[in-house]
Parts: sequence; C-alpha cells; structure tokens
Amino acid sequence: MSSIAVDHFIHFCVDANIDHKNITDSMRKYMLAYQRNILHRGAFTALFERSADAALETKMSYINWDYIERNLPRLDCAHWIAMFKYIDFSSVPRDKSVLQNIDRHLKTLNVDSHDLACQVFLLKNTNFITSQLGVERLMCEYEIPDAYTKSLQFFAMSADAAFDITETTAVFCHIMRKCRINEAELEKQIQFVNLREEELSASFRVKQIRMIGGRPRLRSKLTEIQRESRSVFDMYTFISWGQAIRFPNVFSLHTKYKLYFLMSQVHIPNPLEHVHTITRDGHVNNALKTAFVQKPEHEILHKVITSMKLTEEPFKELQDFRCECMDAFPVSQLNSLRLNDMLHLYVCAYQNTAVWKDIWKQLIPLLSHQVIRDVENFVLKKPFNYDAMLSILNNN
Repeated sequence: MSSIAVDHFIHFCVDANIDHKNITDSMRKYMLAYQRNILHRGAFTALFERSADAALETKMSYINWDYIERNLPRLDCAHWIAMFKYIDFSSVPRDKSVLQNIDRHLKTLNVDSHDLACQVFLLKNTNFITSQLGVERLMCEYEIPDAYTKSLQFFAMSADAAFDITETTAVFCHIMRKCRINEAELEKQIQFVNLREEELSASFRVKQIRMIGGRPRLRSKLTEIQRESRSVFDMYTFISWGQAIRFPNVFSLHTKYKLYFLMSQVHIPNPLEHVHTITRDGHVNNALKTAFVQKPEHEILHKVITSMKLTEEPFKELQDFRCECMDAFPVSQLNSLRLNDMLHLYVCAYQNTAVWKDIWKQLIPLLSHQVIRDVENFVLKKPFNYDAMLSILNNN
C-alpha cells in the first residue's frame, strides 16, 4: 500500500505542476489540496509566501489551482493513513483549542491520543472520504478495540462544537508548519516507484519490438539493403551524431539527449550560445560547433520534450497557444489536457518541420488539417519563447 500511495503522490505533483524533489513543500501542498473547510488560497499564502526583499528574492511557489479545483482524483482514507506514516506529528504543540478538544474526547474514550489528534483533525477535513469512516480506519490501524463504536462516540461528543473556517485554516497551517516530514524515507519510496516504472516501460518496449520486429534474418537483410539509401540521413541519427562528438564517459544519456535536442532547434537563433546551460565541458563545446542536426530523430526529441515538467507560473506564449491552436480539439479532449501536456505540444510545434507532426502524434493522437493550419500560423506569427523552454529543460 505504501508504494501505491507514493505513486499517487508523484502523479499528483506532475498534474498539479509541483516539483516533488522538494519533498516537504510538495507534501504540504498535497495535504492542502485535499482539505475541506479551510481557505485554500489563504493557507497557501501563509505556508509558502516568499520574502519581498530584493536581496532575498526567490522563485515564487506555484500550484495549478485549476487542476486543484476541478480535476482532483478521489482517494480513500487508507491512502491518507499510509501517507501519515511519512509525517511525524509528535513535534506539533497542542496549544490550539481545536486540537485540545480532540485530545480530550479521545482520552474520554480511553484512547491514547499521542500523535492521533493531528491525524484525526486532518481526516475529519479531507475531501472525498467520510469523516467517521476515516477515524474508524485510523483507530483500526492503531489496534484500538471497538473502533466503530468509539468513532461514533467521538463524533457525538464533538458534534456541538462551533465551526469557524478561519480557525480551521489556522490549525491546518499550524500543523503543517510544525510537523516533520520524513524526507529520507519518502525519497527512497519515490526512487523505488520511478525505477519500477522504468523497468515496466523497458519490458513493454522489448515486447513491442519482439512483436513487430519480424524474423531476425529478414530484419538484418533489410537493414543492409537500406543502409546505402539512408547514408545521408544516418549522419543525423543520435548514434552517429554521438560517435562524431565523442562524449566523455561521465556524460549521462539524458544529457546527451538534451544536447542533441538543442542542436536540432530551428527556432533558436544560435543554439551554441546556450550549450553552457547544459554542460561546460570544453571538448564537447568545441565539437558541437560543427554538429548541428538537420534531420533529427523524432523519438529522441519526443523523449526530451516529455521529460519537461512545468513547476512555475505558465508563460504568456503558452496561454496564447492554448487559445489559438486548440479550437479544433473536442471539448472532452481539451478538458483532459494538463499544463504539462500543453507545454509539450507548444515545444513540439517549434521543432523541425520534417518531424514535428510525428512528435505531435506521439504526444496526442489528434492531428487534423485544422490543427496543422492553426499551429503553423501560430508559429509564423509568434516567436519561440526558447528562454522559458531552456529554463524548464535545465530545471528537470
């Protein structure tokens, strides 16, 4: 259950445009998004506002409110109890009246309220679950006898308490500020989930190759026949290009992909000026001066584009792209697109004219004449915001 809960957490961060590498802030945003009976934007400002001092100026924290308000997936109480295991609530002072009342009611029921008060408060105010069922499941998790009856008695005792949304918001912020997130353990789980997904993806890829590859002898024969006719194109394949550059052994495959992607850009005036944002290796910088990619492999570009994740306020061109190029999309398809999907389509539109349609069809299986016309007109009218794209590329 733990890895499943972490998997949901990772997907939430991707869909809500949150950088899950900053685990503490990401977990707080995750809890905030699913709370009810609080002022969400006020709590977000209180928890994540940055100093206005120019000397301490940092990038503002961001969350995709449109996704939070419309598209949150439903999660059960077992998921939240699993996520609570990565949070230490013992450091939270019980100096708020709401938490003191919860403590008192639990003690009346002969329940050891150590660390339970904060969890009960969060479960009572979590969207998509029944409060009584959540508290009952929590008691079962701690092996408290007669959990069903005690959960009913707890809510009977707290039923006449006054409700103040401002006070509830203040208590939530108090808990989130004072609790400690077990970053080391959660990071291990995130790495485990990512490795498992990579292994599954590789396994499916191997099966796909076996299904469509044909007999080995025929495939080898076909490769030899086509090699002569494709000799010019082969100059720009990723493998041939990498052999010409002769990258040092310390370079990761993803770094090579990013450099290949950069050198294939036709809407960046001088890609060499931006190589230093990816690597400062002198040998590689010199080799890239004559290594422009004229006919890139769309599979490599697709991998780089889909690795981009937006974790800050969308730039203006992305909003314009959505308004001007999505008219031919069905409403259901348009509503299912996330900000990251829109970013991928925007970057795809500015790729080499020989491959952008192939990449687009890999991103989304919808490419009509109207879409092609809208995208090409947009690219002609609007210059590519490559500074924003490179910033996103290098932050992932």
